[in-house]
Amino acid sequence: MLRVAFKDLMARKRRLVTTGIAIILGIAFLSGTQVLGGVLNDSIDSLVTDVYKGYDAVVRSPEVQESAFGEFRPPVDADVVDQVRTAEGIRAAYGIIEAPTVQLIGSDGKVISSGFGPPTLVFNWIDDPIRPGRLNAGRGPEADDEMAMDFATAEDNGFSIGDRVEVVGQKQTAEFTLVGLLGLGDEGNLTSGVKPLYFTDTVAQELAGSPGQYSYIAAAAVEGVSEEQLAESVSAVVPDQQVVTGDQWTEQNSEQIAQFVGILTTTVTVFGVIAVVVASFIIYNTFSIIVAQRTRETALLRAIGAHRRQVVLATLIEAALVGLVASVVGLIGGTLLATGIKALIGTAVSVQGRNCAAHPRHACHGVRSGPRGHLAVRGHPRHPRIAHTADRGHDRGGGGPYRPLDITQGMGAMLVVGGLVLIALGLTSTVDDELVFVGAGLFCILLSVAVVLGPLLAGPASRALTWPLTSRGNVTARLACENASRNPRRTAATAAALTVGVTLVVVIAVLAASIKSSVTEEIEGALGDVDLIVSAGQFSLLGVPPQVAETAGSIEGVREVSPVKFGFFRLLDDEGRRIAAENPDPDTDAEDAAGQVFGMGDDAPEGEDVVANGFEPANYFELVDLGEVVGNPEDSPGSAIAAQAEVAEERGWSVGDTIPAYFAATGEVDLTLVATFTNGLGPEDKYYLSNETVAANATPGFDIDFAVYIATDDNPGTRESVQAELEKLTEDRPDVVVQDRAEFIEAQTAIIDVFVAVVYGLLALAVIIALIGIANTLSLSVLERTREFGLLRAVGMSKRQLRWAVRAEAAVIAVFGTLLGMVIGIAFAIALATALTADDPGLLTLKLPVTQLVVITVLAALAGIVAAIPPARRAARMDVLQAISTE
Repeated sequence: MLRVAFKDLMARKRRLVTTGIAIILGIAFLSGTQVLGGVLNDSIDSLVTDVYKGYDAVVRSPEVQESAFGEFRPPVDADVVDQVRTAEGIRAAYGIIEAPTVQLIGSDGKVISSGFGPPTLVFNWIDDPIRPGRLNAGRGPEADDEMAMDFATAEDNGFSIGDRVEVVGQKQTAEFTLVGLLGLGDEGNLTSGVKPLYFTDTVAQELAGSPGQYSYIAAAAVEGVSEEQLAESVSAVVPDQQVVTGDQWTEQNSEQIAQFVGILTTTVTVFGVIAVVVASFIIYNTFSIIVAQRTRETALLRAIGAHRRQVVLATLIEAALVGLVASVVGLIGGTLLATGIKALIGTAVSVQGRNCAAHPRHACHGVRSGPRGHLAVRGHPRHPRIAHTADRGHDRGGGGPYRPLDITQGMGAMLVVGGLVLIALGLTSTVDDELVFVGAGLFCILLSVAVVLGPLLAGPASRALTWPLTSRGNVTARLACENASRNPRRTAATAAALTVGVTLVVVIAVLAASIKSSVTEEIEGALGDVDLIVSAGQFSLLGVPPQVAETAGSIEGVREVSPVKFGFFRLLDDEGRRIAAENPDPDTDAEDAAGQVFGMGDDAPEGEDVVANGFEPANYFELVDLGEVVGNPEDSPGSAIAAQAEVAEERGWSVGDTIPAYFAATGEVDLTLVATFTNGLGPEDKYYLSNETVAANATPGFDIDFAVYIATDDNPGTRESVQAELEKLTEDRPDVVVQDRAEFIEAQTAIIDVFVAVVYGLLALAVIIALIGIANTLSLSVLERTREFGLLRAVGMSKRQLRWAVRAEAAVIAVFGTLLGMVIGIAFAIALATALTADDPGLLTLKLPVTQLVVITVLAALAGIVAAIPPARRAARMDVLQAISTE
């Protein structure tokens, strides 16, 4: 029977190759992601280690503030450096400035923005091996108008030694002479993607917003002194500071970057799993047709003595072999994919670490996935009894009769019921994680589509889709309809792969359109009387030049000017401490348990870390519309906090109450609740601090105006003239933009479009696999219906009509799968939106992107027709006499 399995494989190479393509693509995507993730993590470890390899110990402030952007600590005073230098076993100690508070201006006059990528960082020049980076050309800056930079940044932007380079800081724009180029590695020829800029101590401290201070202090040990010994020695001379070893410092920085890589890898892996699931539908359908076409062959095997178990085993061996070969090829393809992406990333970042050869763990995972997928979808194949031999004597491939209900469909029905129960639990808020239950329920229903809902709808849907043509007597359309509805299980299984992909696309499209619409409406309503907004880039810490808020009021036509800051702090009220107790920081616990910190531990009280906007007490709440405002925002300007009314009620606050809080720069501070409001600018817009409060407690580099709101007079043309004057006022800051309300809203929602485009790109693989499935199924269907097509040609059907019949069948299947996916996707989007808004009904307003949905349907139908071109040509080219002959 093993020989039989090999014979079957060799006899049907083409169909099994096309079947294997589906699993090859899925495995390539999965393994490529895993391999690339491992390579990037290795490279990150290597590059970060190289950046800080001169550090044996690091001294930093014990005050710490957590935020969505990471961990922040106030700087260390310069006189601490002299104290550190007195420690036993120390070779050198230097204060280090490391801050993301500058941007470069290119030769085109535009800011060289990092966007989502690595930031531009300020460093102070240190003439010692402890310095991050190695010179590969020129020298370090010696005068305050000189600078050095990363060689890759210079190459990418056409900078050469001796050029005058313009740098934008938070308070001013200045020109510097480029005197040196640096890189990582022993030869200084590697880059991490970050844009490091080096200046003298004085200039670096000014650009970082911390004159007379350093971000941290790096120390190097004399030969023979270990990192732990040096850290312990340093902590003895600066007991009020926190000291960590160089290895611990490097590990913490690597982990922060690796978290992003991990999120990226996990996200892409999810789409890889989706691709494998889609491929499973195709494999199931293909092997079902193949087994049906072998009915006569299988019956003959039974007739000459083969046991049923042997026949089943031979089929499973064949499936396992196809899965194994496809998985190995997919693993190779994944390695090639990872190598290509690595080369692409290598144009911006020096990717080190191992080559993109699959790790044994990834290889085992990939090789297991394919055969398991084949065997899982194959199930227990039905093989005919000996009596079927005569029945199939003149049949060259026909499948068995369609059975409306079997065990598989029974399992599908159970999935539907289970999915509905999970969704009901989530939507009725009877469980804690509503979204998880709704998502699990939707996944169960989606899997059941191919085995329950699909077969029930395939026949009626095929007739409905072709009715406009069949009602006029179009023979080609009628033949396509009958071919699609003849075996509804097969049609549904073929369409199911496309249904899964389209469902996910529609869910993303509907939710993205709904979120964008809701955000637009919310911002539009909350902006109130604001006519113009001056702001820097969304991911920039440069902010708006302070002179904008100071001088904009003198521009003719300007009625009100209101600068907006932002800040991080920790709430120390009872609710904040309760939340901290329920969600301890695992990193802090691990460090404490391992005794990794020398000197003082993190000196921050337990509480809830939150972010707040800063407001101008005199006019902010009059300019913007935050609903009903209770209290006086102008009270206690140096310690004022305003909170959303619902949040204040939950925490037991009333206007006039004292709220305990903690800032990393100033420690524990008592805030005064001066006002409550009912509506925020967004779902996370819950707290406001007065600008004076932010300025008094901000860590260096964060006392900035991230936006300035301006209201103009109502005279015609006033807004345009004011906008022009503001643009002149900020012309030396290319990163600052002046926008009207419509432009501002478009910029705020642009990130949603970027996210959707990325998701569509990842889902494209699943859709491509689904189209391969349609082509594969039609190819097998053409083989199965050889005699039928031969008879049609014999009675006068033209080649053109036959080609269009096959293409029309593909279009029917594609449109059926698309429409089914669209209906399910819209239903899923509604369910998810309901779960998302369970706690906040006003969070999301459902909106259907009709144009996008129509485009998706049309593209799916066209793609189905394109996928049917090869099998349609094959059907038209067949020899009529050979097709209708029998053995």
